[in-house]
Amino acid sequence: MSIIKGIEKTMREQGLRDETQFDFTESEEDQPERIIAFIRQMDQALSEEQRLSIMEEQGCSKDDKTVAPHRAFARKYRRKSVEEKVRLYTKKLRSPHKPNLQLNSDGTLSAYWGFGDAGKLHCVCGIMGEASNHEHVPLTFCGCCGGHTKFLLQCTLGVDLKLVKIVSSAANSGGAQRCEFLFELC
Repeated sequence: MSIIKGIEKTMREQGLRDETQFDFTESEEDQPERIIAFIRQMDQALSEEQRLSIMEEQGCSKDDKTVAPHRAFARKYRRKSVEEKVRLYTKKLRSPHKPNLQLNSDGTLSAYWGFGDAGKLHCVCGIMGEASNHEHVPLTFCGCCGGHTKFLLQCTLGVDLKLVKIVSSAANSGGAQRCEFLFELC
């Protein structure tokens, strides 16, 4: 399913589909430029809370192969507190789909993605990796990666999470900042 169709499905489930005017026409070319234009429509028509609520339900790589190491970690450490799981996560979880984590003093959880070379961070998104001009990727789009992150962390830590903020993005900052998502533990 294309990201735009996934967003349409979530908007319908959340009762937002009929209240807004979006072009959900499926295109053979779910190209970055089309997705960026669609996300800009969302930015103008919806509140930040609505956008985050929609985007946190998106995300790629929710398949069994990707999730298997996270579920194995969750089973092994199920009796540990969230604080203990976050500490063990860095040392014990073996997965390429593994953001850095920080449990904040206010009880929120920060997740960070970022890799780079020559002082420039790169976007981890397969779709935006094809975009010619990353500086113009709206932060709202990065909520899709936040959705991927939320899904994996819920599997790993055994808690419900809510995406409360997309703090920064390599795609949105032209590689100057890493991707950072802030989650509330529910």
